[in-house]
Amino acid sequence: MKASFLTNRVTRTLMMGLCLLAVPSAQASGVKVLDPRLSTVKPTSPELEPETPVQRLVVKFHEGTRVRLRSGLLQMLSTERNPAERMRMARRGLSELKVQVELLAALRLLAQAPRMGPPTRLFRQDEYTLAERKRLAEERSGKEMADLDLYFEVPLRPGTIAADVNDLVMKLNALDSVEIAYAEAATEPARFDISSADRMSTTTATYEGRQGYLNAAPSGIDARYAWTVSGGTGTGVKIVDIEGAWNNSHEDLPAFFHTGGIQFNDSSWRNHGTAVMGVMVGQANDFGVTGIAHGAQVGHEGIAGQSIASAINRAALAAGKGGVVLIQLQAKGPRIGRDCTCNTSQCEEVPLEYWRANFDAIAQATASGVHVVEAAGNGSVNLDSPVYRGAFDRSVRDSGAIMVAAGTAGTRAPLCWTNHGSRVDLHAWGENVVTLGYGDLSGTWSGEDRWYTDSFSGTSSAAPIVVGAVANLQGVANASGKGPLEPRALRELLRATGTPQESNTKQIGPLPNLRDAIPQLLAP
Repeated sequence: MKASFLTNRVTRTLMMGLCLLAVPSAQASGVKVLDPRLSTVKPTSPELEPETPVQRLVVKFHEGTRVRLRSGLLQMLSTERNPAERMRMARRGLSELKVQVELLAALRLLAQAPRMGPPTRLFRQDEYTLAERKRLAEERSGKEMADLDLYFEVPLRPGTIAADVNDLVMKLNALDSVEIAYAEAATEPARFDISSADRMSTTTATYEGRQGYLNAAPSGIDARYAWTVSGGTGTGVKIVDIEGAWNNSHEDLPAFFHTGGIQFNDSSWRNHGTAVMGVMVGQANDFGVTGIAHGAQVGHEGIAGQSIASAINRAALAAGKGGVVLIQLQAKGPRIGRDCTCNTSQCEEVPLEYWRANFDAIAQATASGVHVVEAAGNGSVNLDSPVYRGAFDRSVRDSGAIMVAAGTAGTRAPLCWTNHGSRVDLHAWGENVVTLGYGDLSGTWSGEDRWYTDSFSGTSSAAPIVVGAVANLQGVANASGKGPLEPRALRELLRATGTPQESNTKQIGPLPNLRDAIPQLLAP
């Protein structure tokens, strides 16, 4: 029925005399010349191991094709195509007829998937909002941004594994009109579990003295120094965390300015999100912990009811220019061909910008002036491996995000399971982090609203430490009248002023050092 509708639509369109428009030069048409997006490299064989759990199929059509979801159907809207889109479509050598035929082919393929429903838009914001944010990001950066309305998803039935859809994904990628298609692996927090016994306590103690990551270099980031500088607690900065759940009523957390998305009703997700919040914004009081950027505003964006890419886009809009978005997730990547010697349950899990929709959402956020911090993951892999086809090669593509690995507490050596490589910008403590949640420090008997831990770990503990440093520096910039900092410039400042990692073949980058970074930031 739907296929017939689209076939008839094609016929009617052709009979009405619609034909390819001549594509003028950029100069003649008045189209602003932007640095083009880098081409997407399609896989030549299935990327995911057959047994990998997958949760959705993602398909993006090429720039300029103007494929849209209208009235519940995927359609190519030729009459809405603007001159820039015509140029981008012509750049791919795509004709109207070819796109229409391949759109029908893609719909037939997607109908074969073990799906929960029909194709839907991957990004949940309305079309006008997406188009306006794209325009502003291009105007600000001079770089061509992805049309996020060309991304579509098909949610898969629970229990679906890569083996069920690998062949389908390869057939979708064989269509010239499709820029990329992939199965999105299930995500999980980037935490490495370290167990410890409950230690009984009758009242909530103050644990700030045990937060070694607050200390001066070389062991810590010297957050205590930043707090002595105007704006150095993250004043006026908005932070949005992306993951599964949080305990909004924890005694040591501030009120949230943004609570987007849907949360999982799951204690492990809730403990994880709460621990992350404590590192960043635990309140400055006489009990519990003190967050690195406790003067910042904080919010969260749940992923239970939307794609990661959509969550990134929504979080960036909430954080705004000069705000910070934290991506605290990882997922199974391509098989790299080695056995992990530690943390085997998360072996070969990689940062989420590996997948193109997430990358495009991050790139638009940073081009719009939003700082994005991303956990590098605990997959024990070298991100420079050729199996990733340049996804983590900064000379090939750069989202503008700050990618964070995990080092030993105080000694700055790569932990056994941390991902590493030239794309990694910074590291922070990946073990022994004192924060909220879990209850192993305070005693689980005390009630979830009073739970604290001294063993938060993984790139999940490292990334929020870096978020705190970013927010503090942006707060100092705001207080000094410099205003929002360019995300790439702030990333380079942190790299240039950080305490070097221990000498090692695994590159995890320096540890932030706010005492050195702030004077350089304030220099004329």
